[in-house]
Amino acid sequence: MSFKSVNVLRILFVLLLCLGVIAGSVEAAKLTSAQRRELASIKKNLGKVSSLIRQKKYEEAKEATDAEEKKLEQLAADAMLAETDPILVSTKKLIALRRKLLEKGMGGGKKVAGNQGISFETQIAPILNERCVNCHGAQRASSNLKLDTFAGMKQGGRNGVLLIPGNPNNSLIIRKLTATGNQRMPRNGAPLALNQIQLIGRWIAEGARFDGQKETDPIGASTKKKKEPVKVVMATGNEKVSFMEDVAPWMLDFCLRCHSGNNPASEFSVVTFEDILRGGESGSVIVPGKPDESRLWHLVGLQDPIKMPQGQALLKRKNAQDLKTWIAEGARFDGKDAKAALRAMVPTEDEKRRAELATLSPEKFADLRRENAESLWKRALTKEKAEILETDEFIFYGNVSADRLKQISAWAETQADALRKMFNDKQKPLWKGKLAVFVYKDRFGYSEFNQTIEDRRIDRTVTWHSKVTPIYLDAYLVLQDVGDEASADAPDLQTNVIAGLTNAAIQRGAGDVPMWVSSGLGLLLASNGSSSQTYFESLRQQALEAAPKVTRPEQLFAEGTFSPAETSAVGFTLVEFLIKSGGLPKMALLLRELKSGTAVPAALTKVYGSNLRTLAATYARTLRPGRVKK
Repeated sequence: MSFKSVNVLRILFVLLLCLGVIAGSVEAAKLTSAQRRELASIKKNLGKVSSLIRQKKYEEAKEATDAEEKKLEQLAADAMLAETDPILVSTKKLIALRRKLLEKGMGGGKKVAGNQGISFETQIAPILNERCVNCHGAQRASSNLKLDTFAGMKQGGRNGVLLIPGNPNNSLIIRKLTATGNQRMPRNGAPLALNQIQLIGRWIAEGARFDGQKETDPIGASTKKKKEPVKVVMATGNEKVSFMEDVAPWMLDFCLRCHSGNNPASEFSVVTFEDILRGGESGSVIVPGKPDESRLWHLVGLQDPIKMPQGQALLKRKNAQDLKTWIAEGARFDGKDAKAALRAMVPTEDEKRRAELATLSPEKFADLRRENAESLWKRALTKEKAEILETDEFIFYGNVSADRLKQISAWAETQADALRKMFNDKQKPLWKGKLAVFVYKDRFGYSEFNQTIEDRRIDRTVTWHSKVTPIYLDAYLVLQDVGDEASADAPDLQTNVIAGLTNAAIQRGAGDVPMWVSSGLGLLLASNGSSSQTYFESLRQQALEAAPKVTRPEQLFAEGTFSPAETSAVGFTLVEFLIKSGGLPKMALLLRELKSGTAVPAALTKVYGSNLRTLAATYARTLRPGRVKK
């Protein structure tokens, strides 16, 4: 081929390229100003998808990508763009790139569509239902953690967020399942099998995806058969036995624990009236009008030995007879809603007791406190007579001298006034029915109270504890008289009185507060103006030695991380740090958040406006020797 021919071919090639560019410009020219604005909006929104993916908001990112792709398809149709149009091609490439990032984030390169990878509903939910939901479900949410719905799992509990999609090693659920001692879950039960833990870990690594229908549904609900309708016959009012008053209360007390949740025993649930009529894996357990043909009556009243409920000796004969009569009368319903949870309609014994106590006058409640205090004292030390001192705020029992009780009373009254001022609480006494204060002259008496009343053995460093139940049925502080001389290893009695009363004040009402908060605040209040600074300085040293044991910031603020002595030390210095950071108003706000059920990490972040890592790092710097003191 001649040189001239080559040049001609090159010219033709360039011309063809130019024609292609011109053709593309002609296609672009087809877009109206409104369509160009729509195209710009699509590209802008696709840019936001990247941010959603970085935040691991995969479902939102997928929905946004799908929406923008539909908009692009509509735009291309309206503008009659060819498939080869550069604008269309470039925008489709942008969408494809977002889908690739999304697929990588959600499943390590697996397809977003379809059910590839580990299924939460069919593989993970059965493990949780069998091993976890009993303690972390609707009926009982230990540590404010609910695992009976995926929404509850995402929210986490008192100790923080449970799942970090894509990162099983840093996910709290994996750390709890693989921990040792009393930190390991399930607590007081056999550990999960290694293959089960590995399966949960792989599911988290794939993005912790939910493949059910609604996150608020019971976990595993999408894999179960739809419930068959049942016929509910309403009571006439002429029946001898009322289901709601005579049958439902004991059924909930004895049966609900095993026959509830997402995986009830024998697939028989007593959560709602319809559940009871529907029966279980063997079909209906009640034949209205025919108790002898009803499996439930056979299990409760006829079989020898009686099969249900477990621990049937607790079931009274009247309860069984009421069940038989109720079935014979047609198993009728006298409640408001057969589909609603019976637990919400039938008051618990605690709720009944709460209603009863609410009607008591202050004088009657104080009488009740005296009776209870007398009973507790006699149970702990049967043969030892107590010195008794009563004030407007307290009822003191002790085997110390009368003068010693008066001294303790003076400390207590002063601290009660300080607490009222700090909490802006005008109520007097602070505790309904007064607070009982038990004072034991030696370790023997204090240990006897713990073993007899609390059924526990205590660490040798523990010399006080308090208990205040939400309905004030119990409201007491128990003290060992440790004397008036503090050392580097132990506080004096006045310090314990102040710390114990502070803890008892925080315990009032519903909601729990971690011990490091309540104990730490009490110790800090006791340190103000105290002559026992040697002890408080030793707490700072203990905290300096204990705090570095944690490997993650959330452990520092979690319950159970440290021994009792270390909890006092870390709590004291943590509360001291937080009050220096935000003052008493923020500490009061933190207490309100915790009492309302907010998880510790979320409460700290909300009140102090900083994440746990930053708070922990700043706190650690305050522990270093040579820190600046105020």
